[in-house]
Amino acid sequence: MNKKTNLDEESSITKVIDDISEGINDAGTVFNSEETPVIEESTGKEAVRYLLWGLLSVVVNFGTFFLLYHTLHLNYQFANIVAWFLGVQVGFWIDRVIVFHHKSNTAFREMLAFYGTRILTFLIESATLWIGISLISVNGTGSKIVGQILAIVGNYVLSKFFIFKNRN
Repeated sequence: MNKKTNLDEESSITKVIDDISEGINDAGTVFNSEETPVIEESTGKEAVRYLLWGLLSVVVNFGTFFLLYHTLHLNYQFANIVAWFLGVQVGFWIDRVIVFHHKSNTAFREMLAFYGTRILTFLIESATLWIGISLISVNGTGSKIVGQILAIVGNYVLSKFFIFKNRN
């Protein structure tokens, strides 16, 4: 009789352990710990791609500005408009294809929105150039660098959350 009691106790303990294990296994799918790091890692990689590939549009912008303003001695605002236009065009395709991996059939509409948001950051950059060159009389290149930093931060936020936002 004593042996039978031990077997009954073992089987009920085994059943409790099996039930607990089953509950833990079921909870594993509810509390998936892999989702959060993947999202953060993706956003981090995206920001790094934006900064690294964005350098190409900055080089186009600066190169055009330098060529027109310093080499050809054209008006700094004209040089900045031309540089801005070329930099934005390069930036649109880099952001769409390489940075945000955005796929849609509305490239022209996105380009219009992209230019629209870039107008805001262009105005910020133009104001920075005007303050730096016309009011404070500092180096045009230094003013351009400050304006570009402000524009880069604004452009990333606007692109990520408004232009290339993946819609379900």
